Amino acid sequence: MNDLSYNEWPAMSDMALLQTIGKFIQHHRLQQNKSQQEVAEAAGISRSTLSLLERGENIATANLLKVLRVLDLLHIME
Repeated sequence: MNDLSYNEWPAMSDMALLQTIGKFIQHHRLQQNKSQQEVAEAAGISRSTLSLLERGENIATANLLKVLRVLDLLHIME
C-alpha cells in the first residue's frame, strides 16, 4: 500500500495499519481527482464515513470494500 515492505506489517500496531490503509485510499482518491462526496455517494456511504476511513479510524469492512470497488482497487486484496 505504500513503501513499507509487507514483511513489516505484522510488527505494526492496528492503529498504524488503519492509518496506512487510510492514506492509501486518500492518495488514490486524489490521484483520480475525485472528491470525498463523489466517492462516498458512489459507494453508498456517508462522506463522514469516508473521512473516518481516510483518517485511519475504525469502520466496517463492508464500507472499505465499497470504497475499494469505487476506486477500482479491489485487486489489492490479492
